[in-house]
Amino acid sequence: MERILVLTSVTYAMKAKELLQKERIPSSLTRESAIRAIRSCGYGVKLDAEDAPRAEVILSRAGIRVLGITDASARKDG
Repeated sequence: MERILVLTSVTYAMKAKELLQKERIPSSLTRESAIRAIRSCGYGVKLDAEDAPRAEVILSRAGIRVLGITDASARKDG
């Protein structure tokens, strides 16, 4: 299962992806509809669910605010 860490902007999403890569946590940028449950127009970083808690700590320590975490499969379409 995958999770999405919802961030405030595309800039922070790009920084987060780079930082997580340095920490050997694979991730990808996303604007999936699941993000809309937390933020109407937000950006996120998709990663394995097992990596999400560690990733959130890493980003927090780097000053990157995570607005929320959602399942990548949690669709809000139609």
